[in-house]
Amino acid sequence: MKKVAQMLFILLLPVIFVQLSFCAEAGSQVNALTGSKEIKAYFDVTIAEATKLLTQLQIIETTYSQLIASGYSPRFVVGIRGKASNFFTRKDDYVLDKDIPLKKQIASRVEQFQTHGFRMEECRIAADMEEIPVADFLPQVVIVDNGYISMINYQSQGYSLVPIY
Repeated sequence: MKKVAQMLFILLLPVIFVQLSFCAEAGSQVNALTGSKEIKAYFDVTIAEATKLLTQLQIIETTYSQLIASGYSPRFVVGIRGKASNFFTRKDDYVLDKDIPLKKQIASRVEQFQTHGFRMEECRIAADMEEIPVADFLPQVVIVDNGYISMINYQSQGYSLVPIY
C-alpha cells in the first residue's frame, strides 16, 4: 500500500507543478497590463470613515508603487467628494476628536501623493454641502467647481474610474 501511495505521488507530482505555476502566473498583474506603459486612473474618494479612508489611500499608494516596480508610468488623480472632504482640511474642526490622529495621517499621505505627482481635487459642490470654505483645504488640494465634470473629463482622456466608497 505504501508503494502504491509513493507511485501515485510520483505520478501526480508533474500535475501539482503545472497547477502551482498556473496559479503563480494568474496572480501576476503583469499580464493584465499590456500595451501602453502609461497607466491613468481617477480615484473617486467619498469615504466618510477615517480608518477606511486611510486604508484606501494606503492601497492607492501601494498600487502606485507596484506599477512603478513593474515598469509603468502611473498618472493618478484623486477626486474628493462628499463627507470625505472633511479629512482634507487644514483645520481639525471638521472631524470628530477621535479622528484627528487619523486625519493627520491622511494629510501625510496627501503630501506623499504630491511627491509622486498625483493631482488631488476637491469638488466645490461637496465643500459647500459640508460647509467647508475653500481656503480651509490642504494646500495640495485643487478646488474644482464640479467633481462630476472633472471626473467625466478625465474619463474622456482615457483615465480609468476607480470608485472608493
